[in-house]
Amino acid sequence: MWVNKLIVFLLVAVFLITSVQNSAFAREIVVDANNSSADFRSIQEAVSNSSSGDVIFVYSGFYNESVDIGVQNISILSDSENPNDTIIRALKLSANNITVSGLSIRENLVLKGRPTDEVSHGKIENCTVKNNILESGVYADQCYNSTIEKNVVLNSGISIEGPWADSNFTISDNLIVNGGIGISHGSDNCVLFNNTLLNGGIGVVEGGSYKILGNYISNSPESGIFLSEASSDIENNTIVNCSNGIYITRFTGSNIVYNNTLMSNDKGIYVGDSGGNLFSNNKILRNNIGILVGGFTMEQAGVNSLLNNTISNNNIGISLEDDSSGNLVSNNRVELNKQYGIYINQVSESPYNGTNRFYNNIFNNTINFFNDTGNYTGNYYIAKATNISAGKISVALNTTKTSGTNIIDGSYLGGNFWAKPDRTGFSQTCNDWNRDGIGDSVYTASAYDVDSLPLVSRSKDQQPVFPVANFSVNVTAGYVPLSIQFTDFSQNATSRIWDFDNDGVTDSTDKTPVYVYPISGTYTVNLTVSNANGTSSRLYPVTASNRPQYNLTETQITTNKSNQTMPVIYGDKIIFLDDRNGWRHYDIYMYDLFTSKETQITTNSLYYDPNTKLAIYGDRIVWADYRNEKKDLYMYNLSTNKEIQITNSGKAGNPAIYGDRIVYTDIRDIRSGNADIYMYDLSTSRETQVTTNESRQEYPAIYKDRIVWQDYRNGNDTRSKTDIYMYNLSTSAETRVTTSGLASNPKIYGDRLVYMNGSQIYMYDLFTSKETKITAYESIQFSPTIYGERIVWEDYRNRNNDVYMYNLSTHTETQITSNKSGQSSPAIYGDKIVWMDSRKYTDVFPYANLDIYICNISEIDPLLKTPVADFFANITSGNAPLKVLFTDNSTGSPNFWHWDFGDSIKSKRALNATHTFTEPGEYDVSLTVTNENGSNTRIMPKYITVSKNK
Repeated sequence: MWVNKLIVFLLVAVFLITSVQNSAFAREIVVDANNSSADFRSIQEAVSNSSSGDVIFVYSGFYNESVDIGVQNISILSDSENPNDTIIRALKLSANNITVSGLSIRENLVLKGRPTDEVSHGKIENCTVKNNILESGVYADQCYNSTIEKNVVLNSGISIEGPWADSNFTISDNLIVNGGIGISHGSDNCVLFNNTLLNGGIGVVEGGSYKILGNYISNSPESGIFLSEASSDIENNTIVNCSNGIYITRFTGSNIVYNNTLMSNDKGIYVGDSGGNLFSNNKILRNNIGILVGGFTMEQAGVNSLLNNTISNNNIGISLEDDSSGNLVSNNRVELNKQYGIYINQVSESPYNGTNRFYNNIFNNTINFFNDTGNYTGNYYIAKATNISAGKISVALNTTKTSGTNIIDGSYLGGNFWAKPDRTGFSQTCNDWNRDGIGDSVYTASAYDVDSLPLVSRSKDQQPVFPVANFSVNVTAGYVPLSIQFTDFSQNATSRIWDFDNDGVTDSTDKTPVYVYPISGTYTVNLTVSNANGTSSRLYPVTASNRPQYNLTETQITTNKSNQTMPVIYGDKIIFLDDRNGWRHYDIYMYDLFTSKETQITTNSLYYDPNTKLAIYGDRIVWADYRNEKKDLYMYNLSTNKEIQITNSGKAGNPAIYGDRIVYTDIRDIRSGNADIYMYDLSTSRETQVTTNESRQEYPAIYKDRIVWQDYRNGNDTRSKTDIYMYNLSTSAETRVTTSGLASNPKIYGDRLVYMNGSQIYMYDLFTSKETKITAYESIQFSPTIYGERIVWEDYRNRNNDVYMYNLSTHTETQITSNKSGQSSPAIYGDKIVWMDSRKYTDVFPYANLDIYICNISEIDPLLKTPVADFFANITSGNAPLKVLFTDNSTGSPNFWHWDFGDSIKSKRALNATHTFTEPGEYDVSLTVTNENGSNTRIMPKYITVSKNK
């Protein structure tokens, strides 16, 4: 036992002696570039000859060297403590426990460990960078427990990356000019405190537990503070003149934003795809938008709390957009905002997080609350005319009546205090005869939103009797022409004015009027009643919808739990790709609608491209096949059950077939790599090269003797310009069809070509040489195809891909699919439309269950047909002022006409109309006609051209 004690004693003695010796050997090293008697004239030389514990004093001067500090536990200090006279070109800290102070560093300062292999490097920790001038900023990678403080950083910033762990980095009391602070890749538990950033901001990406405290940030061209996939406490910061004061987005949640001042930004606080945040006790002043809460539920938006904030003198106080839901807005003062106190423009994508709740706030603005959701014109969120609220996020403007001190010191919590700066607001004038601090009547904030428990503060002797507007309707929605009976139930009113479409024009003063809505749309009914003491209004929405033009019968064709993609149809035969025999190894299958029988066409296990274009005509199926590690065309004949190889170049693709003719692309010019259009005649077994231009040609289509394709020749093959060309086999003539440089993906049927032009669908009539814009909705439309009078395409207007159809003979558009998943790659034959459907798709391996669906279209009862709008003008061009007579040429016995002349002037009920165009320009003119079965619109783009009168 005594031997063990002796060993321990000796070890302790050795440790103490070693410690004393190491301390005794720590040195002060002098570096002076201008003095030969100094220890060293080079900083790098001093570092290379230093040991742990040494302090290197650098005398004033310019040191044109890039110093790598790879010795632990040393300090590099300016002897003068004035960074203006001690200048180093560049500096790298690659060891632990290093202090750098009092220097001016020209190029860069890097904190990064030594390489451990070809791609990785070690970590460093416990470094301090302070009191320096850093002209090119600081970059730290895999650095722990370090401090950057009291530096001046010019024309750059501070960037911290890694280490996907608690870095415990502190950045404080720095002045940063024309740069920012960026932290990324999991550098957790950082503290950013009391920094001043001029012309820059703070950005945090991927990480948690940050504290951003007491910083002053101004004039950032982007965001003052930006968070993405990060969580932080953001407190006591002042942010002015930035694009966004605080911007929180992309899977960022549970942030605390407290006691900040945000002034003169475009958006004071912008909450994007983020949820579960607390915004409390902030002063949000003189911004364009005080707080914008947006984003999408699928990106974790919503369930934010806005509490005890002062939101004043902005253009818009609080704006709720997209489908952010489940938010709480309470105990805020929203005052003196120029346009709106609250602005809402929301539609939802289910599932969402519930109601947005507003209660116990003071609203004191000229317009306190504006819900713009009713102006949404898409079809996705209003599934049925009988359900006006379908898909719209609900808003609650009061909680239940509960005892407790409210925001105006009343005795109950309920709704909000609705004031106006001129003291004519509802809560400033509403009666409260029982003195409970809750108004005697409800407050109608918008057509959709009512505060049932508005807060008031009026003594009993100040309360005159005001009118209270109220009315009922017999129906709220239906098909045009929609007739609605209105009944006035207002109280204390001596007069009334009905405005059935809220356009500011009086439509009736009767107590029980009937109004007919002849054109589809969502309308806001406004009843205003008056007496000697004032006025009261109530708003209410109604929806008039077009009667369906077709009966649509949808059927699921495939039920296999694999992927079925890229359908085409001819007659009763649907052809598609299927990977049931091996994930991402596709075979071709056929489904016969007449026999309800499915047949496997190919059995080649090497076939793998899910986007390969299939083509069918009669009994012939054509496709591009990769079975020989080359891409060639093959054809299968359903009547003979035989397969033949069409090409052997190894680079053919994109086939289309009509009769005996197959057209396709082939890349045979190895030098340019550009594709040309070829044709193969099955009756003669002869191949013909159709195009010889040195640019690229793609996506051919064929109908009888006409071949069309997408061509890059007018953009020098930069893919910046594409047009549609046509080749006539009977005349051997090539024609340029479009000149926009934006046309692509053509299809042809008869004399009509359809194609994409930018993000819209267009049609070109070869017989009349006239181009027509098919789609008018400003969303993305693609994959058009045509059969007869019907054009179908894939449309993204409803935030998911749907299939739409346009009938050229009736000028009507019909939404074919309405499922909230994606429907894509439509094809049409006669009354049948097929597509690829993702409603049962799973986004986990093996990423399967895309299916093929079909819609059978049948005309409605001819007795229920709507009219078909048409018109002509006596003159279509001339000098301003140009007087034009428009004559109705519609069919189907319309009894209502609505003209839109494209210059913001409309005529509601004229059969024929005369209109004078006073300004030069090109004008789109439209006519909507209605009968008892519905309405129809004809739009003529750029129909009238008015020139300047010389």
